[in-house]
Parts: sequence; structure tokens; C-alpha cells
Amino acid sequence: MVTQDDLLLLHHVRSHACGGNCLARSIESLSVEPGRAAGKVLSWSLSRVVAHVERFGRRGWRCGDGVVPTAQEVRLLSMVKALAAYDRAGAEQAAMWLVPRREIAKLIERATPLAAFYEAARPDRQAAQA
Repeated sequence: MVTQDDLLLLHHVRSHACGGNCLARSIESLSVEPGRAAGKVLSWSLSRVVAHVERFGRRGWRCGDGVVPTAQEVRLLSMVKALAAYDRAGAEQAAMWLVPRREIAKLIERATPLAAFYEAARPDRQAAQA
């Protein structure tokens, strides 16, 4: 099931993959929410992840254009969700589908800041905020 957080991250991933006006709007919206400094880190991380998958991807990188994510996008979302849940093995499993084994650690390192898209959804965070 695709959540609102998934769609938000997917929008930014696709914007960074396509470039142009979409990229500029993505960077601008990230500077507003979560904030200027955090937005720069997320934008930088998105660019690095997309570039890495485009260069080293097992099956090439295909961006979808609808609401339904492509197979590669589903794996990328799964990897980021696993990182947000501190599930390194799950993140490696999802990354294995995207890139060759020798590139998994680099992809995970580049994607780690993207876990911020799912931070608010963690149960311990919600309990602390309540």
C-alpha cells in the first residue's frame, strides 16, 4: 500500500531524476518544509541516490509518471522505510534488487538522510509528541 509519505518521497525522487523545472520546484519545496538546512541535505541526498541508481542500477532506472510506482521505485521506497526503522538488513535486501552487491553500502550511505521522510511516522516519535 502506498502512503502519503511514499507519494511525497516519490514526487521528490522523480523530480530529481527528471531535472529542469521539476527539480527547481522540488528544491524550493524542500527548503520550506522541513526547513532550509534540512531541505538542502535531503535535496543533496536525493540527487546522489538518483545519480547512483542511474549509474549502477541493475535494471536501469525508470521513473514512472503516475501514482503507481515502478518496481525500482518500490524497492527504493522500501529501502528508505527500512533505514527509517533502523532495519539495516531490510535496507540491504531492498538495495540488492537495485544495484550490484559491491554498490549496496554506497547506496545505503547516500540514502540514509532520506529516512527523515518517515521519521514522523515512527511510533516512538508519535508517543513523544503526544
